[in-house]
Amino acid sequence: MNFAYYLFLLLIIFLSISIIKKNLEVSPKKIKIYLTLVITLFLLRHIALFLLCILENSTVIYYLKPIIFLNHLAIPLIVLAITFVYLRSEKLNFGGSYAVAGIACLIYAAIMQNSKVTVQVSYLYGFILEINRGTILFLFSLILLAALLILNVILLDKPFANKKGIWFIIIAITIVMLEDVIILGGIKIFPYSVVGELLFLIILDLVLRGFKLSSKKWLIERG
Repeated sequence: MNFAYYLFLLLIIFLSISIIKKNLEVSPKKIKIYLTLVITLFLLRHIALFLLCILENSTVIYYLKPIIFLNHLAIPLIVLAITFVYLRSEKLNFGGSYAVAGIACLIYAAIMQNSKVTVQVSYLYGFILEINRGTILFLFSLILLAALLILNVILLDKPFANKKGIWFIIIAITIVMLEDVIILGGIKIFPYSVVGELLFLIILDLVLRGFKLSSKKWLIERG
């Protein structure tokens, strides 16, 4: 089982790097920098998870606390950007997404600042970090994802929205939320959520492929 966990982490790391590269090539210019930043946060999180498996010095581990749980921040922010593109609304300014991201970052930082970390040692998975505010962190991301899920469902009725792309996002959000709820219920296959996140990245890769043919052209004409 530990081999499967390492494999998931490596796949996520390499797929994240591939997606960052693809994002720089095909994403609409209005969200290119934004997506690069948040996907990099996602990448750093999984590099840190891999380090937990191989590091032997526990002193370094405590410095990884703010990075280990970045998935709760990065995934909603990625979904927010893609939702904007698929909405295809001329009335909306993407600058508002930076404001939402700033507020979400402040909330995340506040949770991390007020959390105490405990470190466990696993023969299979190396160091495992847990925080006493873990439930609050899960609820924080679940609320963000639920709001984005509802928004995307509503957007399906919009005449100019990319319905195929929105369905991709709905499926991705649902997968991540289901895994988070399962973990909150005390059921864990691995120390951290990786299965839903790998599926999320695969769907994100499909989304970026669609940018080149649809959303990119629309936003460039506006920009």
